[in-house]
Amino acid sequence: MELALSQPSFFGTLLMLVVSNLLLWEKAASIPACMVEDGGCWDPLREAFNSATQRAETLRNLSDQLYVEFFQNQFSSRQFADLSSQLIRKDETVLKAGTYCHSNRAKPKSRGVNIDIEEYLKMSINFVGSWISPLFHLVIELSAMEGVPETILSKAKDLEENNRQLLDDLRWILTKVFPTAEIKEEFPSWDYLSFLKSSNKNHKFLAIFNLSSCLDYDTKYTIHYLKILNCLITGKDC
Repeated sequence: MELALSQPSFFGTLLMLVVSNLLLWEKAASIPACMVEDGGCWDPLREAFNSATQRAETLRNLSDQLYVEFFQNQFSSRQFADLSSQLIRKDETVLKAGTYCHSNRAKPKSRGVNIDIEEYLKMSINFVGSWISPLFHLVIELSAMEGVPETILSKAKDLEENNRQLLDDLRWILTKVFPTAEIKEEFPSWDYLSFLKSSNKNHKFLAIFNLSSCLDYDTKYTIHYLKILNCLITGKDC
């Protein structure tokens, strides 16, 4: 009789232990992998933002160096000087090439303090992605041109590689922060691609003039967008 009376109590206690362990496991599973602020804990999301920011700063420096070199290097200095002179005279064709950037169509927009983080991140992906095709074709065309200095070609290659890696960082951040998010990547087409591929040397340099001017301009904004996203998503470096 004692055994029969004690069995419900035993199984009840066992059931409570099982439920308790399940609740503890569920709670533990919901805790972020990194909880230590100053103990050197590795946070993948923070690392991704650090990587993205570093790549964006590298892009900024490289684009600035390449822009200056196109003006100073014998390979392109005369053409760029002529284009700058036409730009000052407000030649319509050159004015458009020197001031209009295809990436503007993908530039992230915010409405004051009311920023939709997911949408802003997606727009940043398309903004960075808008340079994938132009930089890819720039490397191809420069590689085929005669007399291209290695300093210019190597910078173009580094720009393309860093831009691709930055895009991968942003894609990873999106899947990490918004696991169920769907994005339709729509990279704006570059208006001067046919000019770059042209056998006409003047057309080719007009395309390079547009690319170098816009890239030098856009890389500043990329760093700005990353700082905003880093602050909104991680709460750090605000």
